[in-house]
Amino acid sequence: MATYVMVFGRLNRLEDKEVFEAEFEQVSRLLLKKVPGILRDELIQDSSDPHSYIMLSEWVSKEAWATWQRAPIHEEQVGHLQNYWKGQGVKIFNTVFNVGQEASVPAETL
Repeated sequence: MATYVMVFGRLNRLEDKEVFEAEFEQVSRLLLKKVPGILRDELIQDSSDPHSYIMLSEWVSKEAWATWQRAPIHEEQVGHLQNYWKGQGVKIFNTVFNVGQEASVPAETL
């Protein structure tokens, strides 16, 4: 099952919010094209603190993420984001199970 990596951090300056978010999106699109093992990348902002974010990525495995993390290309791809924010911690989670709705089913048939 999938591995989720959550990187917690804060913007250095609220004035950089738009630029940071735009650059994060560009980096995410690049990673999805170039990095083996990444499935999804997401930026989540705290609804009560505009400085606080979580970078959430989904990987095929913890090993795939760790391989990218150790590679020299990692710093080239994401290092410039540190101009805008300071990471405050990383958490790694693995999927235990996933329940999803494959198709829309009318409630009266459930």
